[in-house]
Amino acid sequence: MRRFFFDLLVGNIVKIDPGGMVFECAEATFVVANEMANHLFVWRDDLRDRDAWIRIRDNSGREIYRAAVWSECAEKQG
Repeated sequence: MRRFFFDLLVGNIVKIDPGGMVFECAEATFVVANEMANHLFVWRDDLRDRDAWIRIRDNSGREIYRAAVWSECAEKQG
């Protein structure tokens, strides 16, 4: 089991995840990051029109994935 960290990036501001979560495989973190991003899109309207992402880092600090905080409809429209 490995620890992964889910940071919130908004423009040039980074909110570091201090504790992370433990997962058996890295691919499972992608699902969690996408769910977090969708949740933020629904509940945090201040993040909808901004350059906001959930970034996943592994234990060594290497970025392995990013999930954008916007809906598929918003992406298709522009």
